[in-house]
Amino acid sequence: MSRCTALVRLLAGLSLLGCGLGCAAADPGTAGSGGSTGTGGSTGAGGSGTGTGGSGIVMNPASTYTQNASSTAAFPYPQGHALPNCTFPTYNTDIVETAYQNWKTKFFDGTKVIRPENGNDTVSEGIGYGMLIGVFMNDKSMFDTLWSYAKSKFDGNHLMTWCQGTGQSGSCNSSGSATDGDEDMAYALLMASKQWSGGTYASDATTLIGNIYAHEVSGNILLPGDSFGSNGLNELDPSYFAPSYYRAFASVDSGHNWMGVLDGTYAILQLASGSYGLVPNWVNQSGTGITVSNSMVDPYFGYDACRIPFRIAMDWCLNGEARAQTYAGLISSFYSSKSTATSLSGISDGYTTTGMNPTGTLGDYTAGMAFTGPAGVAAMAAADNPLRDISYLTVKAETTSNAMNVNGTFTYFHASWGVLSLMAMSGNFWDMTQ
Repeated sequence: MSRCTALVRLLAGLSLLGCGLGCAAADPGTAGSGGSTGTGGSTGAGGSGTGTGGSGIVMNPASTYTQNASSTAAFPYPQGHALPNCTFPTYNTDIVETAYQNWKTKFFDGTKVIRPENGNDTVSEGIGYGMLIGVFMNDKSMFDTLWSYAKSKFDGNHLMTWCQGTGQSGSCNSSGSATDGDEDMAYALLMASKQWSGGTYASDATTLIGNIYAHEVSGNILLPGDSFGSNGLNELDPSYFAPSYYRAFASVDSGHNWMGVLDGTYAILQLASGSYGLVPNWVNQSGTGITVSNSMVDPYFGYDACRIPFRIAMDWCLNGEARAQTYAGLISSFYSSKSTATSLSGISDGYTTTGMNPTGTLGDYTAGMAFTGPAGVAAMAAADNPLRDISYLTVKAETTSNAMNVNGTFTYFHASWGVLSLMAMSGNFWDMTQ
């Protein structure tokens, strides 16, 4: 569940302001076996080096990366798994590795994922992000630790209480579950059941999937959490819609109508998409943006909705879902209209559904990685190669360059979506059950 503040927006704006191709193309060098970053290295992005891959792609051997040592994973990093309906930018697996290591160094404290800019609190979405990163990057130790933490924070419905506050300034303070974190954990557990032998990953996944359906689904409507009651039917967060997940859930949970949930999410998405794909952060069942007493629930495309392009586009890339490609085409065209071949600095961190600047501070800053990373994934689905390529270069710079690494402006929410997007744009985010 996204809970971003004006400070995070300001930091995002400062991080990207004036960062065109000159910033994005500055190669930080390689991470070798998972070091932080450097100014030089053996294999620049798209260079020859020791990797293999067509069209300048650098695909280094699994033995290069320390997390694969002594691992019996079925799919060690890097996978470079081809997506049936999407093509990748010219990526370098050392870049993705460095981004992951930077993320882990700053946000994984050995037991959980923290949000330093929110009083070092923990939210269930962060646990979900960490488990997704862990299973695809073959970090079993981190994965198992995060899942153990999540289980220790279950509520009465056996779903993680989304907010684990610290009492510090900026920390969250709430109860109940958040569906996005729960479904990310469930999908990660399903992948873990194929990635690593032994353990209870498969049974844990099916149990969690059943609990999600029992407490976070009403009819074909995906609710935002287990504590919304009847209000949840008209307080919906479309950034929680993950249709490619529901296909995987259906394959192991035949007793529940996950394909009905999939169709329900697309029906609402279509109603909310408008001409540009600028879906409001929160909507009712008619797709109309809503505002409630919670100041983070607003009718604009912002720090929740920015995640939609990633979650929807993956259903085209993996499964050829035409409704997903239609949406990806809308949002990709809008982002392209705000970009150049060398810069994404024209993309703002918020819009009205008609592409205007909202009231307040939302939209006043240049978009960060939570926008530009998913934009690149949507561009893959829309076959918008120029946007795909500049998105990759931009996110690469912001996750790995000296100015943006763990000692720089590298905030939890943007960094998490930057790393996940780099993984998707390099064939390291897919459905291992297929």
